Amino acid sequence: MYTVQNEPVSQRIESYCRTWRLWIENAEGVISGDSIMSADSSMQATSLSDDIELGAVCSQSWNMTISDTETAFLGKEYDTYLYLVDYETDGILAGEKIPMGRFTCVKSKKSGGSVQLTMADRLYFSDKPYVPHIPMPNWNKAVEDDICRQLGLQNGNDYTEVRLLRDKNGRRLIDKNGKVLYSKYFYFKVSSVPKDVTMRQMLSYLASAQGEFGYVDRYGKYVRKWYGKSVKTLDNNTIDLPTLSERQNVIVGIICKVSEDVTLSLGVTDTTQGRVLEFENPYMTESLLQSLWRRIGGFSWYTTELYHRLGDPRFDIGDVVTYTNGTDSYDIPITNLGFTFDGGLSADISAVGLSVEEQL
Repeated sequence: MYTVQNEPVSQRIESYCRTWRLWIENAEGVISGDSIMSADSSMQATSLSDDIELGAVCSQSWNMTISDTETAFLGKEYDTYLYLVDYETDGILAGEKIPMGRFTCVKSKKSGGSVQLTMADRLYFSDKPYVPHIPMPNWNKAVEDDICRQLGLQNGNDYTEVRLLRDKNGRRLIDKNGKVLYSKYFYFKVSSVPKDVTMRQMLSYLASAQGEFGYVDRYGKYVRKWYGKSVKTLDNNTIDLPTLSERQNVIVGIICKVSEDVTLSLGVTDTTQGRVLEFENPYMTESLLQSLWRRIGGFSWYTTELYHRLGDPRFDIGDVVTYTNGTDSYDIPITNLGFTFDGGLSADISAVGLSVEEQL
């Protein structure tokens, strides 16, 4: 979840008395205010329509209607922001713009006095075959860096960060001698590149090996993450009544197909006992699988669809929010997030997952 820098902005985000504006800019100039008439966005942490996924690498996009038929948009890259209107000056409240991402115009259609744009991040171009520009075999970081360079992205993943190892309940892992266990990001060798593999597929393999999914963040950097603790509580004052699954989804096992002859698994593999995540990764090893299982095993959530009347642009894909009806609380990982802008801002939020019938 993005952190705004000014308290007046935080307060106004939570208020029904607010007006939003979009702002896009590049080296050629700025388009903002009433010139951007309407827009909607699409962001996902899974490429599946009905389930959470390890290793998903999804591009994010915006569709915009702009009252500007003179500018040539196609192929140009823009930094995109939302800001709140200061009612006293008609300017930007507290001078703060909230970054929403860096996008390239991939479609442009003029109609009457306006133009309809489709803006996508650089992962939009990742379905091309991956041809290494580095010697192989090589380390996973080098491969990830290479793909990012080819896509025009900065790799925002910190491979030097030291982390405490924790179990699924957040408790620190301690060895038999009582020492706290630490770990750096998982380094592993990529021996070769599968035939006809795309850049998106390679990024997916690298992400799933670390128990994460990949996306481009607000600053145009490629990052990986997995769902963590709840960042905000939502109630019926700001959302319409959500659609919730009858029972929780719980990850009880994982199955990874390494090759035609090798399949690795951990936990319970009986799908009637809970959610079993299945995926393919030619670079998976037993030690990698054990490491990622310690972090995602037991993860639970409710399949949810909700309409957030007070759309909050601080939310990121992969955040977890909590819905409370005053009696019960439900943790909802944001797997799909779509904003609708027309001067106001609303959001459709969902957490995908198999239905109760599909799990029986």
